[in-house]
Amino acid sequence: MKLILNASLLATTLLCSVNANAARTVVDFEGIASVGLVDGYGGLSGWEEAAAMLGNYSIYQNPQPDMGDGYLAFGFMSGELRFDSAPVIFEGAYYQFVGYDSQVSYDLYYQDQKVYSAPLAPENQPDDIYWLASGYSGLVDKIYFHGTSDGVVIDNLTYSTAAPVPLPGAAWVFASGLLGLFLQKRKHSS
Repeated sequence: MKLILNASLLATTLLCSVNANAARTVVDFEGIASVGLVDGYGGLSGWEEAAAMLGNYSIYQNPQPDMGDGYLAFGFMSGELRFDSAPVIFEGAYYQFVGYDSQVSYDLYYQDQKVYSAPLAPENQPDDIYWLASGYSGLVDKIYFHGTSDGVVIDNLTYSTAAPVPLPGAAWVFASGLLGLFLQKRKHSS
């Protein structure tokens, strides 16, 4: 009985010690020139096709000192970016909508299927940049930003790589413990 209790305790300890960590990435557009927006920057590809430009908060009346100096801007063009370490969980970005002709800020895709559209009410947008949470917690591999008549500002684009589910490994550890108990009992019975 003591052996069964010890094996169960060991299996439980191993099960609890398996971490399901995800790596978090914040793309902040600091310290690069517009030519630095090449595939792979920030773990994203599609920069050239997206026709995005880098901007500087110094042009704002109330700059964002806590967010650094740089940001990403899309003009009236839309842009699609692909996550190089897909699938990921897109958490959100600081965002400012300037214009009037869009009802959606971005679309999220997974395996070429649109899984989420972030609704936008142009008349209710804050005058300053604000945190726009994803609104979707599932896996994605692409994000499509909608352009507007006057542009969109994006900063601190944040995503996490999806962590593997640790349960299959724990099941093997538990099964190994049971097999050990069975073999131990069989050995003592002989």
